Amino acid sequence: MSELTTTARRNKGGRKSKGARHTQSIRFPVDLYDAIAQAAPESGFDNINDFVVDVVERAHKAGLFPPPGGQMPLSA
Repeated sequence: MSELTTTARRNKGGRKSKGARHTQSIRFPVDLYDAIAQAAPESGFDNINDFVVDVVERAHKAGLFPPPGGQMPLSA
């Protein structure tokens, strides 16, 4: 009988892991989506998801999240 051996898997390329993530589906108003879709590549992003994550992360770091227990009113 032949002997089974295990070898370490090689990274087959692709993007570096962005770490643990949660999946969230968001339905944007059409006008807002159009603005996001235009701004993402203009800002150097190759996909809308990474752009939206970056914008939300920056807003969080800047203290722009609504206060606990309250939703900010939407203007659109």
